[in-house]
Amino acid sequence: MGCGTSVEAGVPPLHFLHQAYRVTERTDNVMKQTHPFVLSPDKDSLVREMLLDATAKAEELVTMFRESFLAVPTAAHHALKALHDAGHFVGPVLQHNFDLLAARAGLPEHFVRRYDQKVPPVPFHPEAKALLVVGLHADRRSVAKRARARGMRVFFVDTEGLEEFGQYMPYPLEGPQDGDVIVKAEATRTLIALCQLLGVNVPGAAPAL
Repeated sequence: MGCGTSVEAGVPPLHFLHQAYRVTERTDNVMKQTHPFVLSPDKDSLVREMLLDATAKAEELVTMFRESFLAVPTAAHHALKALHDAGHFVGPVLQHNFDLLAARAGLPEHFVRRYDQKVPPVPFHPEAKALLVVGLHADRRSVAKRARARGMRVFFVDTEGLEEFGQYMPYPLEGPQDGDVIVKAEATRTLIALCQLLGVNVPGAAPAL
């Protein structure tokens, strides 16, 4: 699972932290820039901003964490929980989102973003027949590769685009292979539709169009 479901819940995307902590240079739309890492003191404005306007900068630095605490699971999380309860979805949600939204929806989670591990261990359930990749564009190719090696089918649910700075920008998937299935649609609508096809009720969810 990528950050799309978290963004829908009001949690800023990961690159917000890069921008707030001045980790990368971002002068224009992310899809049009190379946004290199800030490695030279003359380009790193973080300390200067903290000294000149500490109150405003502190507000920016805590935004990600505050919104993570305030966010609640979305219909996509509840749809996954319904599929899990019905036995169609097995094993943990593999992700690097740290908002715990899946866990708060009652799903098992496995965090796969560890900088001390080049390829984190992936606990595939022994009964899993397929891997569902929901809007994930980072650190997921090794997971999909391991799934294929086990003979699992890989399904992608992704709009292959995002809206940023008020403009929709293409964001194509990076590593699909022959035999993979790509569903180019929003996660919430797709997961609710899947529940409907399987006769699984999602409490409080509106029917998918």
